[in-house]
Amino acid sequence: MMYDDIANNPENPLPGDIRSVVDQTNVYKSVPHDYTGDKVNAKTFLAVLQGDDTAEKKIIRSEENDNIFIYMSGVGSEGKFDFPEESLTATDLIKTINIMNAGKKYSKMVIYMDSDFSASMFTSLSGLINVYAVASCDSSNPNIPYPYDSERSTCLSDEFSAAWLKFVSAADDRTATFKKQYDYIKKKDKSKPCEFGDKKFENLLISEFLNK
Repeated sequence: MMYDDIANNPENPLPGDIRSVVDQTNVYKSVPHDYTGDKVNAKTFLAVLQGDDTAEKKIIRSEENDNIFIYMSGVGSEGKFDFPEESLTATDLIKTINIMNAGKKYSKMVIYMDSDFSASMFTSLSGLINVYAVASCDSSNPNIPYPYDSERSTCLSDEFSAAWLKFVSAADDRTATFKKQYDYIKKKDKSKPCEFGDKKFENLLISEFLNK
């Protein structure tokens, strides 16, 4: 899901280009975007996550032996992750996760949320339902933009996502755990990242969830 308002924005001096913070390559063409524009909303996101056929395109048809990885990047406020036209509330997100757990829709779930005040989205996440979440900021902090791109006169990302991507791109799949990544991000991101849920996930290899 991506709103898709960057690559061909009139203010983008390089049409069709979204620059990687890792190696400066154009990543736009290689990023799937099944849901764009007004289809990027909280209702559709939760439908996709639960495998609900009311969503118009791809959904996650997961079962009890599947691992799920979610990365959400945007803006937010206290107890909310903002989609372009509406917000996803912490209440609705945690309710959906609990429903999925009860319905045996996953084995393990990892969520990374990169948004302002994102820790407020996970304060009621149980540590007993095989879910691990990392928030880019504590409940009092916004994200910190980084790195600055002089050609576009704006920042390409923020400290959290830049650190996350750089760690993953260089990580050894045989040894890189979520704890190693979290410790790396904590050193690079001054917006005070936080972790929630099942802390035992720290010792899992990232490669159980991601293929580079």
